[in-house]
Amino acid sequence: MGAIAERDGRKRGYPMKAGANLAANVPAVLDAGYLTVVTDGSGSAASAGVTTFEVDNSTGVSGELMGEVVVGEHKFANNGDITVANVGATSYFVDDSTVSSDSNTSARNAAGTITQVDGDGVWVRLGV
Repeated sequence: MGAIAERDGRKRGYPMKAGANLAANVPAVLDAGYLTVVTDGSGSAASAGVTTFEVDNSTGVSGELMGEVVVGEHKFANNGDITVANVGATSYFVDDSTVSSDSNTSARNAAGTITQVDGDGVWVRLGV
């Protein structure tokens, strides 16, 4: 038996974590397979991408709603510790708009691979 399907798009849909409320155009992570905010997961969550629309599952159970993300390169503010020497290294979410080269002793979730550093921010490849 061969492959079941094929896709070439950048959008992914994931079930939302209980209590999660994601605004549009913010990065999100997967904590045990459920989409949630980047500060959730205690450093063990996987980078999912940037949300395409708001989804509020703050009163729902895990998996009740689906959230959509776009994977690929996205630009974030630099926490001040990322330089061009960090290109190719992993960056970590400080919050939903800022990345750092420091994992804060594995307390921060990985954002993704740093692909470019500009004067006004850091390009990071997000998504699983």
